[in-house]
Amino acid sequence: MNMTRNKAAASRGGNISLGDRLNDWYYRIMDAVESPNGRLLLFAAQFLLSFVTIFYFKGVLKMAYCSMFYRLDIPEENRTAYCFLVSMVCLFYGIIMLFTRKQIITKVVIMISMPFYLPIIMFNYQHLELLIPLGILVGITYLASGTSEGPKTILGALFIMLYIIGMFVFLTVQSILLPVSEEVVVERGVTPGGQYRYSVVQVLDQADGNTYVSVEPNTADLEYKHCKWYAKGYKRQVFLERPVQNVKIEWTEQSRADITRDLIDKNPNTTFTLNATQMKLLGLDVGYGEEYAIEDLSRKQRHALGYGSSEDQLDVRMAKLLHIILVEPDYTVSLDFDKMVEIGLAPTYELRLSHMNDENLAALGVPRENEVLRVNGKIVFRQYVAEIERFFWESSRDMSAFLERNEVPEVNPEGVEIPETKPSATTTTTKTTTTETTAEETTTAA
Repeated sequence: MNMTRNKAAASRGGNISLGDRLNDWYYRIMDAVESPNGRLLLFAAQFLLSFVTIFYFKGVLKMAYCSMFYRLDIPEENRTAYCFLVSMVCLFYGIIMLFTRKQIITKVVIMISMPFYLPIIMFNYQHLELLIPLGILVGITYLASGTSEGPKTILGALFIMLYIIGMFVFLTVQSILLPVSEEVVVERGVTPGGQYRYSVVQVLDQADGNTYVSVEPNTADLEYKHCKWYAKGYKRQVFLERPVQNVKIEWTEQSRADITRDLIDKNPNTTFTLNATQMKLLGLDVGYGEEYAIEDLSRKQRHALGYGSSEDQLDVRMAKLLHIILVEPDYTVSLDFDKMVEIGLAPTYELRLSHMNDENLAALGVPRENEVLRVNGKIVFRQYVAEIERFFWESSRDMSAFLERNEVPEVNPEGVEIPETKPSATTTTTKTTTTETTAEETTTAA
């Protein structure tokens, strides 16, 4: 076949043009692929490349998670570059998935990725530079997938129904949870040390409104070259006042030693509740133990210890199968720190601040210099207390934050017009959210 093409080219003058050369190379490659060894090599290449699609699936999972618990922000000047980058990534994986579309791994990845596109669409519908390239990739790879037409059609209908129902339920729940009051952000900024960001929000409701100040960490975000994902679920309200008044924000720094001295001076019994991780940091887990009644443990925890309650019918029926010992509900067991953590219990330790030294505070994450927030001259937030009380730990994150809207409200320094009302004992309250100590005075002072 090739000899015939070469002779035909030679008969046209002996010079083979570039087009003829490319055409000849194409037929050579096709002849090699159609050979038995060529088919084997092609199958091996497709099989190996199909594993690359697993990285695509991991990327889809991460973006779905980020879409629910972070706010995507793409600066205006980076939108073109971001769209180009996303398009190149989609093109790369699209070529691989089309080339390996008949491989089982690729077919599975294409199908199981479909439900996870829903949160990406719901939370980032305003970012077309992300959704258009991704949508084109999803449509082409799904239609060209090597999955049989019957299952592909049925699953496609199910996925479309899932998207419609999911978006309807999400929008309905979100609209129900929206506050009936009007909120206006009058000030927003980052603390001088860069550890936190704050917002001053004016609320207009049926009771003449109020003003609150919230703080959230500025270090929990995911930052990339062309975009940034702002973490949700960490916002903590530290100041609330009614009726609305002018709010003066002042951030200062105070040393760890000075704050410790201030807290102890105001309340010598200042006590903090440490969790299991903090106990290990201070070595308080050594020799720690507690007694638990079997009835106070969950069924799973009882079974992990090899016990069952004689009054739990399921325990009675499953005793022989699970090899557990039936005991009375008030039977007690002594558990050390490691066993408590192993079965899912959460040991805690009440420790007075006066019993902690400077090294203990440093081990708990309290920095030498701490950022302090004063609102109208009153201290309402200390970085010192936030670190010990785990205000912004991952375990303290509000996982319902995915219901929040992803649009960040604009700052309106003028606020809203609210008629002046005379404050009274029943309408004027001041609330500060700080440390959960055993002394009321310390809670207010922190």
